[in-house]
Amino acid sequence: MEQIVIAIMIIALGFYVFKFYPFEKGNVMKLVIAAIFIILTAICKRLAIMIPLFGAESLKIGFEYIPLMLAGYFLAPSYAFLVGLCSDVIGLILVPTGFPFFGFTLGTILVSVIPSLVKEHAKMVSEKNVQYIVIGLISILGIGASVYVYGLNEITISQTLHVITSQEKITLISICLALTAIFIILILVLKRQIHDQEAKEFSTWILCVTLVEIVVTLCLTPLWLDMMYKIPFVVSLCIRVIKECAVLPIEIFIGYTLIKLMKRILLRLER
Repeated sequence: MEQIVIAIMIIALGFYVFKFYPFEKGNVMKLVIAAIFIILTAICKRLAIMIPLFGAESLKIGFEYIPLMLAGYFLAPSYAFLVGLCSDVIGLILVPTGFPFFGFTLGTILVSVIPSLVKEHAKMVSEKNVQYIVIGLISILGIGASVYVYGLNEITISQTLHVITSQEKITLISICLALTAIFIILILVLKRQIHDQEAKEFSTWILCVTLVEIVVTLCLTPLWLDMMYKIPFVVSLCIRVIKECAVLPIEIFIGYTLIKLMKRILLRLER
């Protein structure tokens, strides 16, 4: 039943992006760019490392999100949808894992589509407001995770019931709030290194990366793992929050560096 619901969500998302952001006829360059990002994603997927978590390989360390997000940043949502879908299909061909779970397919598509939609709508928002949105989202995530942990009394790991003590709650909440503060400080520090002319673009890219990581990595992926392998959502979430503390700044820095490089290349090709 879950597979059917998720498949309907994928179809609905595809209908939306192709209806309101259709392909540009005769634009071969964008199709070539989309193909390049698909190839880069496939290469990064092969280089990713899967770490076993409670008996299942469920924690991925890699950078396949970067080419997917860049594809969404440079291409319209319809192209981004195609890049995400093709990347997932090619990944399943290169690394067969049995019958695909459509939740991960939806996640891969969203990694590419979210930056595309953000860039489309961020044009009408000022740079300061974009920055406030980013900080607000990170704050909501940290506070929401803390509230969730505070109300959690027990979890089941590998069919073993574990009662969460007050000390463990305090530790987890402290970690969540500390990581939230670190995220915000890193964003403000990185932003100070950017010239005023590039501030809007940099803030938009940060918003793209932050939304992708919140929606896909911290919300959807733990949900899919809970559905497939019965890995508790809160356990998976806590591990990923810690992982994001290292991954988020790297994705922001590498991604923005590649954005500037690609803009120079595209400018020369247009000439």
